Amino acid sequence: NYTGDRLNFGMACEMANQEGIPCRIVVVADDCALARTKGITGARGVAGTVLVHKIAGAAARQGKTMDAIVDIVEEVNRC
Repeated sequence: NYTGDRLNFGMACEMANQEGIPCRIVVVADDCALARTKGITGARGVAGTVLVHKIAGAAARQGKTMDAIVDIVEEVNRC
């Protein structure tokens, strides 16, 4: 959910689509801020996104379409 990540992943997805590689982006809402120990910002935690990646991978392995995978991941993200 970091702005730089969203911009870079968005551009990468656009480039992939332009080259004929189907690509979609789903922004996962699992994010937490941790107390600052040094510097001007606190640490960020996104470990829960690994579960979303595993679910998306399992759906792809089952042969589901990209639209179906995005639907599944968006449903998980709403939980």
